[in-house]
This record gives sequence, C-alpha cells and structure tokens, in this order.
Amino acid sequence: MKRAIVQLGEFLTLKRGYDLPEHARLPGEIPVVSSSGITGTHKEARVAGPGVVTGRYGTLGEVFYIDEPFWPLNTALYVQDFKGNHRRFVSYFLKWVLNGTESNKAAVPGVNRNDLHARKVGVPEDVGEQVHRLHPLPYDDLIENNRRRIALLEQAARLLYKEWFVHLRFPGHEHTPIIDGVPEGGRRSRWGL
Repeated sequence: MKRAIVQLGEFLTLKRGYDLPEHARLPGEIPVVSSSGITGTHKEARVAGPGVVTGRYGTLGEVFYIDEPFWPLNTALYVQDFKGNHRRFVSYFLKWVLNGTESNKAAVPGVNRNDLHARKVGVPEDVGEQVHRLHPLPYDDLIENNRRRIALLEQAARLLYKEWFVHLRFPGHEHTPIIDGVPEGGRRSRWGL
C-alpha cells in the first residue's frame, strides 16, 4: 500500500456545526448530531448525508458516521469536504487519528479545527485501497445494529414494567379490584412495595 504523509486538512475539510438550541427544534425525522452522537431530531437538515461528525467540545475523539441528511450541532465538527475520499473510510480513519486526542486549554476540553487540519497523517493515496481496507469492517455495523436493538428492548421492558406495575394496567386488570394500591390477592412486601 502506497501512503502519503500530508496534513489532515489536505485529506479532508472539517467545519464547525450549527447552533440549534432544543427550544428551537421542530418535530421531524432529521438527526441532530452533537459531540456525543445523535441527541435529538429536527425538521430540517443542514448537511446532506452520508456524513462524518466528531466532537469539538466535551467528547473528543468520538466519531460518528451518519447515513442520512443531518444537522451537526455547534459542539461538533463535521466533514464538509471529503476531497474524493471514501466517506466510510474517512470515519474509521478519523477514529484512528483522533484516538487519545486531549486538550488542556480550557475547563471544558475542546479541539481547534485548525490544529487538526495541521496534523500530519499517513493516508492511502488510492481510493481503491481505502475501499479494500474497509472490507473487514462491516462488523462495526452489526455491533451498532445490535446496540440499537438492545436499547429498544431495554426501553420496551421499562415501558412494560411501568404499565403493569406503576399504572397497574396488567393483563386482566379490568376484572381485578385494586385494594390500597395492590391488586386483590396481592400483598405488600416488607419494603412497602
């Protein structure tokens, strides 16, 4: 593999995200991406996907690949120009380049885009080589898919628990008398539950 040593800014261009306070967000399906990942939705996108976002403040070194149009927040940097490089490769490459990035310039850690652009990196000169390097990486997609499934299952379990044991809307609740907040035939434990 032929590698070139260049400044990161020659390989891609990072840009600061856009302000969008929570009170200004309108209901929609567009992901809002901060330095810690997707943190909400909005009705309009600022960047066409797929895209790559990394933390500018707070969570440094985290990199997120977004398949769809999105709104990058001002706490993040997004890749404005991939300069012909493979987008998925750029996301993995940035994870590697930014691993261990620290800043001691402020109480809240932050990174300067210009400092990142000036960083020297070794990059594959050929986009075909970038694609070849991606071949063993689909496991990350499977892992992320499983994380989303687990989060959905955990949320469903919490909602089911709340429905049955807090609101007492369990199967057959319509025909079960509730006495002192407990279904008839049930009893309180010594902890008052």
